[in-house]
Amino acid sequence: MSKGITLLTIVSGLIVVAIAVGVGLYTYTNIQAGNSYENAEKEMNRYMTINDWYSFEVHNREQSILSFYTNEDRSVIGLAEIDVTTGNLGSVTKEIEPNQSFDFVTLHVENKEYIGVHLKERPEDVVYLRLNGDDVSKDFLVNDPENESYTMTYVIETTKPLDGSWSLETLDDNKQVIHLSELTE
Repeated sequence: MSKGITLLTIVSGLIVVAIAVGVGLYTYTNIQAGNSYENAEKEMNRYMTINDWYSFEVHNREQSILSFYTNEDRSVIGLAEIDVTTGNLGSVTKEIEPNQSFDFVTLHVENKEYIGVHLKERPEDVVYLRLNGDDVSKDFLVNDPENESYTMTYVIETTKPLDGSWSLETLDDNKQVIHLSELTE
C-alpha cells in the first residue's frame, strides 16, 4: 500500500513539475515576444528620429512594425518595416508629385507589397481606393461616409507582386472614379 501511495505521489509531483515548466516556457516566450515588439518600436522610433521623419501611420503587424511617414516639408513620403524577430529594417522613400491629387510609395518585403497612399486633393471626397492589376481589382474603404471625420493616408497590403500593369484609383461614395494613377515608380 505504501508503494502505491509513494508512486502516486511521485507521479503527481512530476505532473505538477511538467505543468510548471510548460507555464514558465509559455510565459517566457510571450515576454520575449513582447520585448521584441518593444525593441522593434524603439528601433523604428530611432530610425524616424535620426532621419527627421514624421509618421503618418504606424501599424503593428503580425511579425513586424510598419510606418508610413513624411519629412518636415512633406516633399518626400516613405514606408519602413522592421521585423520584430530579426530587427531587419527595410525602407523606401519617394519625392511627391506637386500636381497630383494623391501620392503613393510602394515597399516590397519578402512576399508582401505595401502601398502607402497620401491623399492631397479633397481627401474628404475619397471614400474608396481601388487597386487594379492583371486579373485583379480590389476596393478598400478609406473614409466611411457615415463618419464626419476623414483620413488623408492609407496603407494597402497585398501578397500579389506589383508586376505588370497596375493602377490605383480614388473613388467617391458612388464608386465613381475621381482620379487614376498608374503604379510606376
